[in-house]
Amino acid sequence: MEMEEVNQEQDKSFSFSSYWPSVAIVGAIFSFVSFVIGLYFGYQQINTEPTGSFISPVMISSGVICLATAFAGMLAVWHYTKEVSPFMKLGQGALVGFLTGAAIVVFSTILNELWLLIDPEYTDKLIEATIANVEAMDLPQDASNEMVDSMAQSMGDQSFFKQIFVGIPIPGLLNMATAMIGVKIFAKNEDEISF
Repeated sequence: MEMEEVNQEQDKSFSFSSYWPSVAIVGAIFSFVSFVIGLYFGYQQINTEPTGSFISPVMISSGVICLATAFAGMLAVWHYTKEVSPFMKLGQGALVGFLTGAAIVVFSTILNELWLLIDPEYTDKLIEATIANVEAMDLPQDASNEMVDSMAQSMGDQSFFKQIFVGIPIPGLLNMATAMIGVKIFAKNEDEISF
């Protein structure tokens, strides 16, 4: 009887629809966290005088967001093993991690677009503040102009779909790695089943 229960548990251990709640819940939580961090540092950049430093609030926010969201894949695996099934293979964990990273990017992009309804000038103010900081650096004029042009283009030319497709690979791969670590920590393997 116990062996039948274990086999049934393994059969339902990873269906395509069973991991979506874990991906969506963890993705939504971490996207909100990354959105708030990005907004905080964005307004820090806007409201400070240009220092001419290479380490600006916008640069710091990228690193902080990357670190803050890197462990979402591990948390999604933990959630799945607690709520759905304790069994998960390494490849399944990698898929959950990548999709969690993608969900973070999609949800945070939606939040950014919604924020532009509240503060429509946010992006323009952020670009101006970032450019002012670059112009305050002790760089040769040609290098400064080139840097300003590339930053203005990259920050200003961000359509909704471009943000998603450009943004997914790095968080997806980071969360794929942490999810595989999560599988090793939280998930049970078929070899661990005792009868």
